[in-house]
Amino acid sequence: MKLFAYIALPLASTLAFAPDHASQVLKYHRGGELGASKIDEVSEKITSTTEEYVSKADDLVLGRLMRVVDHAPAIFTLRELAKAGGISASLSGITSNPETFTGLATALSVPKFMFNIWAAICAFQALSIAKSALASDGNEMSQADITAATAANWAATRAIGSATPLRDTILTALLSGYAVRNGSAGGDATIHSAGLQMMSSFTTVLAVLGVVSSAAAKIPVVSDSANLVSVLGIAAYYAMVTREGNGTVKKAVNAGILGGMLVSSLKGGVSISLTLGSLVSNVLLAGTAYLAYEGVNRLKAAVFA
Repeated sequence: MKLFAYIALPLASTLAFAPDHASQVLKYHRGGELGASKIDEVSEKITSTTEEYVSKADDLVLGRLMRVVDHAPAIFTLRELAKAGGISASLSGITSNPETFTGLATALSVPKFMFNIWAAICAFQALSIAKSALASDGNEMSQADITAATAANWAATRAIGSATPLRDTILTALLSGYAVRNGSAGGDATIHSAGLQMMSSFTTVLAVLGVVSSAAAKIPVVSDSANLVSVLGIAAYYAMVTREGNGTVKKAVNAGILGGMLVSSLKGGVSISLTLGSLVSNVLLAGTAYLAYEGVNRLKAAVFA
């Protein structure tokens, strides 16, 4: 009995004053759970932030790069058109060479200064491509418009110095007019549509007057008289000026061409001779004056409507 007491009493004392190891283990275990939760939270935040910046990088870098690649055909053909036409831009302004584009024989003489429109066409296309490739507001050219601009620029480049200028001018008018007739380049002029609308309007005039000249050359009675060819040109231009559906850009192009024609005709003077040639010349002057009047009035009505 004494032996049991000697053994039991120290053991009981030891257990009574021993530290609470279970409590410490429990506390340590709960602290480990808290640390793991914190690590998971930080890891999740790092992952979401990384994904956010990668998404922004895709939009700012890869997205814009792909848009530039999409516009590459239009950029290349525009550069070739400007190079072939002697058009260049610098801080001092835009340099143009209108004589480069004047190789087509037409029933009416188109004023040389009007061929400076090609510099404006190139400038508007360059602005359109830059805006579309770098836009962040969704204001982009459609793929159909990019294709139409590429094809039209290619045809216009071919027409410069071409052995068959009439064919290539007709092709340019058809291709540039495609987006105007069927795409978003129709309607009111915008930064994206102005270039194609000007190209379509101007080359259509050249193509029609070129066809009249080519057809008249095959008619013996008419081909011998430049004045009769011009009369046919006046009739054809009247149909173009008065047709329904002409947009503001086309009306402006017509008014510019006809105004230039009238000034050139007036510089030649008015003949009071009663010869057939003089009478036909005066008829041409009157017809040109009427067309110029119609063209300017229709433009004014469109602008101030």
